[in-house]
Parts: sequence; C-alpha cells; structure tokens
Amino acid sequence: MLIFASGLSAGEPVTTLLTILHVNDYHGRVKPFLDKTIDRREQVGGAAYLAAMIKQARAKNPTGTLLLAAGDMFQGSPVANLFHGTPVMEIMNELRFDAIALGNHEFDWGMGALTRLRREARFPFLAANIVDSQGNLLPGISPYKIFQRGHAKVAVIGLTTPETEYTTKPDNVKGFSFLSPEAVLPRLIQEVRRQGASVVILLSHLGLDADKRVAAAVPGIDVIVGGHSHTEISKPLRMASGTVIVQAGAYGLYLGVLELVVDKVTGRATGYTESSGLRLVSAGPQDRSDRKAALIVKKYNDRVKQKFAAVVGETSVDLTPGRGGESNLGDLTADVMRGATGCQVAFENSGGIRANIPAGKITMEELYTAFPFDNVLVSMALTGEQMRQVLEQSGTMEFGGLQVSGIRVTYDLKKPAGERVVNAEVGGEPLDPGKTYTLVTNDFLAAGGDKVTALKEGKNITYGDPLRDALAEYLKKHSPVSPKVEGRITFVQ
Repeated sequence: MLIFASGLSAGEPVTTLLTILHVNDYHGRVKPFLDKTIDRREQVGGAAYLAAMIKQARAKNPTGTLLLAAGDMFQGSPVANLFHGTPVMEIMNELRFDAIALGNHEFDWGMGALTRLRREARFPFLAANIVDSQGNLLPGISPYKIFQRGHAKVAVIGLTTPETEYTTKPDNVKGFSFLSPEAVLPRLIQEVRRQGASVVILLSHLGLDADKRVAAAVPGIDVIVGGHSHTEISKPLRMASGTVIVQAGAYGLYLGVLELVVDKVTGRATGYTESSGLRLVSAGPQDRSDRKAALIVKKYNDRVKQKFAAVVGETSVDLTPGRGGESNLGDLTADVMRGATGCQVAFENSGGIRANIPAGKITMEELYTAFPFDNVLVSMALTGEQMRQVLEQSGTMEFGGLQVSGIRVTYDLKKPAGERVVNAEVGGEPLDPGKTYTLVTNDFLAAGGDKVTALKEGKNITYGDPLRDALAEYLKKHSPVSPKVEGRITFVQ
C-alpha cells in the first residue's frame, strides 16, 4: 500500500525514483497502423517507435527502471501469428524486459509453443495461480521475481485471469486449474515481504474490474500493473486501500510510465510523480524510431509482405466488429460461414473478430488482423432446445456475445440469466425446441469456448475450411461488399 506524503519530490535527498515502464495486450502489433479514433491520417504504434520510447525513458533512470509486460503480447497480428510470436520475443529480448505475466492468449498455440517462447525469453514468465491436479505450477513458470532497483527491493507477482479456462481452446489448458487471486496472494505477499521486498507489484492479467476487487480485498499491494481489459488509464488510479492501478490500453498504442517516489532509507514507495501516466506511441515521420527493433520487424515482414499485400476484395463501408451486440462485420462473417456450408444457422463469437477493416481495398493483411485466430468451420446438427441454450449462454457472454446468421433473437435483459431469450426465429419461423437444425460455428466455440457449452452437444460433426479462407473466397467473388446491421439481435431493456 502506498503512503502518499505531501511535499516529496524526486529532487529531495531523502528520496529517489523507481520507474515502472509497462505495456499490456500488445497482440503482436509490431508494425505501425492507422487508428482513426486517435489520428485519421498519421499512423500510431509499432515496435520501432515503442522501442525508442522505452530506451529513452530507461536512459533517464538506468539503474532504477523496471520494464514489465502484463500479458497477451505475442498473438494477434499477421506477422506475429505466422511465426508464432518469435518477432515479438526478439524485440522484447532486445529491449531487456524484466518480466511478463501470462495472459490468456499466451496459450492460443498450445503448451508446446508456450514452452518454446519461455525458453527463448531472457526474462521470467510469471503466473502464481495456474496449477495442475497436484497443485504444481506450470513447468518453468515462476510465481514471482524479486529485483533490486536502487534503494528498493521490488517483488513482482504474476497472475493470469481465471477466464483463460474458456477464452482459449479448452484442450490448450487441459489438466490445469486457474485459482482465484484472493486464494494465492496473501501467502505470496507475506513470503516476499519476509525476503525483504519493500515494494510489491502485482503484474496482473485479470482486467480492471478484477484488479479493483483484488486491491480492496488483499492488503499489502503497492502497485497493480494490469492488462486483459484493454483499459487506457491515462493517470494512475489510486484506490482507497492505497494501492495504485495502472494499465496501458492495448496494441502498443501507449507506453505506461509510473514514477514511484522511494524513501532511500526504507526502500518503501511513498507516492508517485505528477508526470506518471500514458505516453502515446506516435509513428509519424517526425517521431524517433529504434533501428534494431525496426530491423527485426523488417526481417520477418520481408518474408511475408508479398502474401499480405495481396488484395482479396473491397468494401464500400467501414467494417466494424462491435463488442456490444450485432455488427456489420459480424453479420457478414456469419453469412459467409452459413453460405460456405449450406447450414441453416451460423454462430461466430464477437471476440473472434479483433479489428476494423476500413472502406476500400481489403488486403490479406487486413483480413488476418481482423481474424487473427486460426479457426476452422465446424458444422453440426443441434436441436431447437439446444440452440436456445446456446443463445441464452450468448446473452451472458463477455466480449459481446454471438454474431448470427439465419436466426433472429430478442433478449429481455431484465429477466434472470437462462430466461432472457423471449423470441427466436429461424428462417422466419419460431424456433422449435423439438426440431433438429443444421448449424455452423468455429472450432473454438464448438469445443465449449466462451462457456458456450451447449455446442458440445452437437451431432454429425463435420470440420471444414479455415474461416479466413472462406472469407477471402467470398470477398473475391462478391466485392465490393456493403453489409449493414440488420436487427438480427434485439435487446429489450
């Protein structure tokens, strides 16, 4: 817990600075990109520009800086996915990261890929709450790491969201349990304090709401460096308990900088500077770029740029994924799935669509960025009652529920969970509980991902083409596309 004393500053001889540099949910975004919500003309992000900012910030306090990653660093962009995170790992090693907390997407390529990344890393992977049936931690993963930085002995404890059990393919974490933060933290905080830690940092891939809950419930945490919820906390958030929470958005758009004021005698943090907060990673011609990081990106991008530059189609409108309900890109995706398989209904999870596609020509790179997961189509037979259960489970899903085709559904959110579907129609006819329908989804949902367990009851399972291939084929034949939100999903408040 931080003690906020008035009148202290970095210039006073009794104090010094501990600089915490942090990123989270980078999702492999090693190349600059256009984010119209930030700048409609100039690109932002990119490893070379982020690296330059990190090196410049570290140079201001070379012996008193920690560089931390709060998870979901490797997966999510075309070039990072094709090389299973290796470009990001090379950049992180070049930047001398001090630690990473495992995020749920660190498991997306399976335990083999995670083990390879861990062995390539020149920094520890941390996760204190993932155990096997005997209570052992993941092989090679540490619960915490203690660093000496100037006058402070800093313990960094890693935690991974328990949601990982259903936000990655279930087989990827089979045999492991994700314990609640409150179950593991008190003992670990006591342990690191006994070892002399004067500052305790929780490197958290839990999400902001969970971080707030942990800060209120577990004493002894000075700082929570967070991830998972993609929250841009522009200035450090001070909780009533004294714990300070920071998080740096997502995709490398920001570098988080937290300058803790440390008592030279006790090594304890007494506050933080007013300049602490987020720094936008601009990628314009006037912005500083790091040559070594740029060369790493170029090395991998040169191997795939011809493939990714290929134009696969065109859109007359901006295609947006939407996380709060139906979206035009969601409608298009579900329609393509249904058309590719001839099924009556299609379900796609909103969390599987990760980026906008702006109006104009659509390149393969944009398609990979919007659909970074290597999902394949799965067709099945499902009864109307089972389909209703899927829709009910979708109504309680985080990350926006399902995108649908061939079905219309109305939810009454005032009703309790399990009773929110008040109307559903397939092909214009009411959903018949006793009738069998054909359904197409993706392999993540078919395996029970996002807690949509009713899909595991499907019969006559058939695996089809990769979703991206189906989309590319459709765009080649039917461009330009101009999908609109059609009112397939209605919410009654």
